[in-house]
Parts: sequence; C-alpha cells; structure tokens
Amino acid sequence: MSTANDIALAVSARLATISVANGFNTDIGLKSYRGRKRLDKTHMPCTVLIERDDKPSGQSLQRLPQVKVNQRYVLEGHAPCNADNPNDMGHKIIADLKKAIWSQPFTYGTEQRAISLMYEGKSIAPREDGLDVVAAAVEISVDFVEQLSNP
Repeated sequence: MSTANDIALAVSARLATISVANGFNTDIGLKSYRGRKRLDKTHMPCTVLIERDDKPSGQSLQRLPQVKVNQRYVLEGHAPCNADNPNDMGHKIIADLKKAIWSQPFTYGTEQRAISLMYEGKSIAPREDGLDVVAAAVEISVDFVEQLSNP
C-alpha cells in the first residue's frame, strides 16, 4: 500500500504482542486498534496507535523524487487499575509499550529498516472520576525515506 502504512502496521503488530503470556506486565495487546478514539469497558485492556502529522525534509528532485519523512506516533495503553493508585498500572503500561517497540531491531514491510526510531516521551492521563481505568502513552518518531512516485 505505502511505506507509511507498512510502518504503522509494523508498530501495531508489535503492540499486539503485549501480553502476560509473552512476558509483559499487562495484557493490553490482546486488543489492538489503529486510530480508534472512543473506548468503553468492552475494549479493555487494549492498545491504540495514533498517527500524528508527518514532517517531510530533505526532498530530492531527481528523476525518482524522494523525501525523508519524520512520522510521529502515540502508542496508548488502556487498562483497568486500582482507582486509588492508577499510576501504578500506568507505569506498567509504559514499560510494556517501550519493551514491545525496542526489544528487537525495527523493520517494516519486506524487512526494510527505518532510518531511526526515537523515543519522544511518555504520559499517564489523569484517571476519570468514577472509573477504574487508566490510560498511559509513549510517543515515538520514525524517520524513513519515501519514493514520492511510489509511496
């Protein structure tokens, strides 16, 4: 389909490996969504991959126009938590997201490697009153080269 889609699918596939049976702290990878906004208890636990806008740089105007692209992703994990201490589960989610992404070299499509895979930060969302669910996220960026005539 496209390099950007191949990378998103590769990230999503890594998130889908997150389970206690696979040596992680949580089962957030048992349900994995790409771009889903609204969640309810039937979706828990889960991951959601959010794609931010990309930033092109270094465009080539050769016969085969290509551009270096920096793509940001937010990797969210959502799980039930202890309502008095939601950050405890939040930190487990963050550890699992990092482990899933960086436990092996990052490849996409037909074993192509990204130019870089960077950690951009983490967050734990404040728990909503009355809910025993927490959301935590890791933001990453991926640099890759895209052939503009054959994305």
